[in-house]
Amino acid sequence: MAPRDRSRRGVHVPVCVLVWGLVVGPWVPPGLLAAAAARAGAPDVDEVVAKVQAMCAKTQDLSARFRQTVTNRSLGAVRQGGGSFMLKRPGKVRWEYEKPEPRLFVTDGKTLWDYSPVDKQARAQALDEVFSSRLPLAFLAGDCQLRRDFAIAAVDHAATRGSASFMILDLTPKRPEAGIARMLLEVNLQGYTVEKTTLFDAAGNTTVIALTDLKLNSGLSDQQFQFTPPAGVTVVPPPSR
Repeated sequence: MAPRDRSRRGVHVPVCVLVWGLVVGPWVPPGLLAAAAARAGAPDVDEVVAKVQAMCAKTQDLSARFRQTVTNRSLGAVRQGGGSFMLKRPGKVRWEYEKPEPRLFVTDGKTLWDYSPVDKQARAQALDEVFSSRLPLAFLAGDCQLRRDFAIAAVDHAATRGSASFMILDLTPKRPEAGIARMLLEVNLQGYTVEKTTLFDAAGNTTVIALTDLKLNSGLSDQQFQFTPPAGVTVVPPPSR
């Protein structure tokens, strides 16, 4: 019996959200964060956006652990996963699930590989053919101009009002973007780093990504973004256009 072709399942999840890891920096202990921010006073939205963009612009490589929660609004279904994440500019990404089952998405900046060890299948596709939006490729290349692409406001509710430790930014694309209707970024107000990202699609489904154990500009090797299908793996051709 031929192996099941599940190479397309779930591809849109990492492809849509991996780029937002570009604006994430080193994790800061909450106690230090609150104390330092309280001394400095809470900044306004424009200042936060400018400093998040600056952090993004100076990030050349990044590695982290990730936790992902995907919620289907209409079905009320929740799916969780986690694993490791690496990024190196320009365009290199390694997004590797350890649970709920092994799955690897890796690109050297030209070709995106989707590999399922469970199904013993791998599929290669040109990176510029994967994205239906220009935003992911722009961020991978180092373009961090959030104000150009999004209308940005602060979320104001009981937990955030007057807070000196964090701010939640609400980003809405200025032009229609496939798969991205709205995005929330939870920003530390000490290092101006994004600890958590929540992505909403047009149907109201959400993908939440939280990164931990971050290492910034550590000099990742290009070899970590190369992939050769193991022996016995079926290479599935990309869908015909």
